Amino acid sequence: MPIHISSAPTVITTSMLLINKHSNSSNSDPARRQSDMRFTTTKDNLLNGISTVQRAVALKSPLPTLSGILLELTEAGLKLTGTNLDLCITCEVTVDQTQSQPGSIVLPARYLSEIVRRLPDGPVHFLADLSSYTASLRYGAPNSGGRNQAKLNGMNPGDFQVLPSLTPKVELELDAAMFRDSIRQVVYAAGQDDLRPLFTGVLLEIVDHELRTVATDTHRLTMRRAEVPELEAQLTNIIVPAKALGELARILTTAETGNVQIVMAENYVSFMVGRVQLLSRLIDGQYPDYRQVIPTSHKSRISRIDSQMLAQAVERAGILSRDDSPIVSFNLQGNRLLISANSQAGSVLEEIPAECDGDQVEITFNTTYILEALRGAASSQKDEAVALEFHGALGPLVIRPHANGDYLALILPVRLS
Repeated sequence: MPIHISSAPTVITTSMLLINKHSNSSNSDPARRQSDMRFTTTKDNLLNGISTVQRAVALKSPLPTLSGILLELTEAGLKLTGTNLDLCITCEVTVDQTQSQPGSIVLPARYLSEIVRRLPDGPVHFLADLSSYTASLRYGAPNSGGRNQAKLNGMNPGDFQVLPSLTPKVELELDAAMFRDSIRQVVYAAGQDDLRPLFTGVLLEIVDHELRTVATDTHRLTMRRAEVPELEAQLTNIIVPAKALGELARILTTAETGNVQIVMAENYVSFMVGRVQLLSRLIDGQYPDYRQVIPTSHKSRISRIDSQMLAQAVERAGILSRDDSPIVSFNLQGNRLLISANSQAGSVLEEIPAECDGDQVEITFNTTYILEALRGAASSQKDEAVALEFHGALGPLVIRPHANGDYLALILPVRLS
């Protein structure tokens, strides 16, 4: 349940959000440049932190430091950061503070991750020379006498560029599980074409105590609604990159906290979940009015059909559909739905009993679109039955959960020559 909302003009401090360029306090004093950065933690703690932030690391960048992970150790603890300048993820990692020494260094994400992943279970002793930006990971193994170590050449943390500090406009909290499901049920329908950036994002709205998440690639559209009765905020046209929300859903899956803290600012949004923070740019522009494309009536309808049975039939038909574009045909006849596919490899024809009304119709759809929509509908209810609404041979198919109207997936048909 949502528990807090406020508007605040204060600037988020750098303990919450990162600034334009990392300020390496441990290197600002020449007397401290020769000192070592050191800490001890466990393999699991370090690997979990690395795996979390690595997903934001730039795969290809002209800036070498963006291929790395920033490790910052202060009196507050160890913080890891990865970014590609559009998305930034930070994670706090538990360390033994009794013999630690503050400092910061950037290490190559790929090598750091692969080495730590293959370390034996147990403590990891980290030691970095801040004058040469080299780091050693020392670890135990049978008969090693504690002499095993891996050395990595790092980079100057002063060159690590991240997203700017923010002035929040709105702050709120949402139930983490509800928000995770709201993301998962729609994010797959977002587009992949960077030349049409609006469609690569997910629309977030809060209107009349209702959270709405919407995504479309112009061939399909998904929408999830969730009641947030205690939330007084009104948010419109907040477009978050689908990749960022996909990473957030992954983080929310393993989060121990029951809520996610959200901060809206000019051009940016921040999500805080326990010890993890995800900061993302917003997509600029006006999201299309999705309400105009959602039909308010239908010509034919299957009021109830088992989604698992339907998905299995579509999967089998998809095996023998066209290789270049898997498609499946629906033929609504009386109280049965015929599912078919044909290709040079062969054909499939299956019949599923269904509660039908309206006109007979034969129509073809992308197999993947149908399967993803069925998974989204089934995940919103315990009853795995769905309703299918048809709008003629050239109109869209709307899939809804049988038990509630909180979710819908709209899919345009494939027009065959």
